Amino acid sequence: MKLGNFFKKPEVKDPIQEAEDYKRAGKFDKALEAYRNILNNDPSNLKAWYDKASIHLALEQYGPALEAYEKVLEAEPHNKKAWHEKGFVLVNLGRLKEALEAYDKVLESEPDNLKLLSEKAMILKELKMDSEVLKIYEKLLENDPNNVKILFDRGMILSNMGKDADASIAFSKVLEIDPEHSGAMARKGLNLGMQRQYAQSFVLLDKALEKDPSNWFSLYAKGLVWKLKGTDLKSLDRRYEAVKSLDNALQAFEKATSLNPDNSKLWFEKGLVLKDLERGNEAIRAFNKSLDIDPMNSKAWYEKGVTLKVLGNEGEASKCFEKVLEIDPTHTLARHKLKKM
Repeated sequence: MKLGNFFKKPEVKDPIQEAEDYKRAGKFDKALEAYRNILNNDPSNLKAWYDKASIHLALEQYGPALEAYEKVLEAEPHNKKAWHEKGFVLVNLGRLKEALEAYDKVLESEPDNLKLLSEKAMILKELKMDSEVLKIYEKLLENDPNNVKILFDRGMILSNMGKDADASIAFSKVLEIDPEHSGAMARKGLNLGMQRQYAQSFVLLDKALEKDPSNWFSLYAKGLVWKLKGTDLKSLDRRYEAVKSLDNALQAFEKATSLNPDNSKLWFEKGLVLKDLERGNEAIRAFNKSLDIDPMNSKAWYEKGVTLKVLGNEGEASKCFEKVLEIDPTHTLARHKLKKM
């Protein structure tokens, strides 16, 4: 050993370099400790704040990550990467409106950032801001007109907004690109059924079920269309055909509830069909099942009350109508029923 090396001072590592080495090695606890030490000595060190934020983000420690990103943005309010990542953190914290504001800070200077637009659309969907989602989808489809996922989602939103004709066009476009898309078949089939184009509707719904027999929505749609057809036939005094249609609806809902037993809406629709078939006690059981899953379903409480009244149980029917008004004080039908009892 050379005597000179004995007296040589140990090399002092740059603190940032040391923290980065820990980070690269996956020693995140040591890296965070190193960044804390750096920031205790130099609270304005933006690189340390940013690197600290990125580690917290990777560890899904969203609270400390948000604090670090805010420190970065105080000093660099135009740091687009920090705004984007802050938005992601806010999404995970459930602070969706604030996340939108963060994303918009980036989109001000990058209006054609497709990745960010897609993320923004997801937030808007969660906030049920459907019109805004559709605007973003139009922009995304300009860039990628054959994007099946966006076309399908667009059809779903249009359908939920009651724009069935536009929704059918969207689902037709999906089927042009992917003729085997069972989801688009089922949705288009339901839309056609609601427009009373029964033959075309059942062709699509049956085809959707051939592709995916476990698709509860296809069965739900089929039940709704058969129920509507049964109602139409009943209004035309074609009772035998009406009962046959309602039986078909019941079979569809029974299969759907076996596949998706925790869906309140399915049990409610099954109850309505049983009520129309004058199978009151079975209808009550279906409504009860719907209410076990969703006790705030005012429609199920109302229909249960109507069915109980028909069965002669006015005391229990009154309780149901009172429950409806407790949930929805503006429900005029329930109020009217109570006044007549």
